[in-house]
Amino acid sequence: METQDLLKLISLLLQYPDEEIHSLDWQSDIANIGEAKLFESLNTFGKYFHQTPLVLLQENYVNTFDFNDKTNLYLTYSKLGDEKERGQALAELKEIYAYAGFELDSSELPDYLPLLLEFVSHADEKIRTDLMGRFRGSIDHTRQMLAEKESPYADLLKGLLIIIDHFILKEVLL
Repeated sequence: METQDLLKLISLLLQYPDEEIHSLDWQSDIANIGEAKLFESLNTFGKYFHQTPLVLLQENYVNTFDFNDKTNLYLTYSKLGDEKERGQALAELKEIYAYAGFELDSSELPDYLPLLLEFVSHADEKIRTDLMGRFRGSIDHTRQMLAEKESPYADLLKGLLIIIDHFILKEVLL
């Protein structure tokens, strides 16, 4: 799978699980991933996702992301809370989206991780590298909080961090 396709997939899997998302057969798509740690992380999450009834996935999702400030999917929230600076960061993200021609037709804030991943999966390499580098720390913080709660979503974010480190920021680190 291409990096952009993996970002789209993770974007989908981080959204509220519905029948359509739950029925996706994506594990065959990840079977050819050569990076062992990435495959392991995505496959571990995939086993949980496909073996868990939809209603339990939905309940876990709400308890994990909607009712817990430490594990929500709003990337500027963990660092800035509801501070004035967060409003500025959100406005800047909206400008980046608009500059790239990405229309926000969602009711979600622009720092919502699934929305950001959908955007960077279509964005040019410079924007993708900049935004993933900028939010890598927030993503890792959320992963750590999820790991402490032994959430299966920690594996999904671990896979995302591997993608960011090895396939997106790689050019910057060389």
